[in-house]
Amino acid sequence: MLARAWGALLDGLGYLAASLMAALTVAVVYEVAARYVFNRPTVWAVDFTEYALLYVTFVGAAWALRDHAHIRIEMVVERLGRGPQLSLGALVSLVAAGVSAVLMWQGAEVTWEAYANNQAMLKAWRVPRWVLILPISLGSLLLAIEFLRQAWGSFRELRRR
Repeated sequence: MLARAWGALLDGLGYLAASLMAALTVAVVYEVAARYVFNRPTVWAVDFTEYALLYVTFVGAAWALRDHAHIRIEMVVERLGRGPQLSLGALVSLVAAGVSAVLMWQGAEVTWEAYANNQAMLKAWRVPRWVLILPISLGSLLLAIEFLRQAWGSFRELRRR
């Protein structure tokens, strides 16, 4: 049941990332048309795309990892036997989980500091800074959990061999 809930959460975040990417695309096309066809550039499109790209990256990272959509270098790994592949995969997943945990911790500290000091991004929109950097810590937490799940899966398969 927990695995199903986790899968549903990642699916929902994947759809959110895809929706943001679609909105981002529309905003860029609108900005280009407004600027070069009508000579009336917007004041919001560039800021929106910057903010949306941050959300797309961190909201969709764990979903992409689960679906093996991240870039992987398999040239060496494909030449190994199944046991060494699983061992290497578990090791890489554990290291990546650690890196993600550090990023989550640092992101949480920066987010809290921005919230506590009432910092804002002073661009076309006055947006609280913590709202913009929150996905770094949350997305990194989800990424660390997914890396740990993958490491656990590799360990389980190794044990069965």
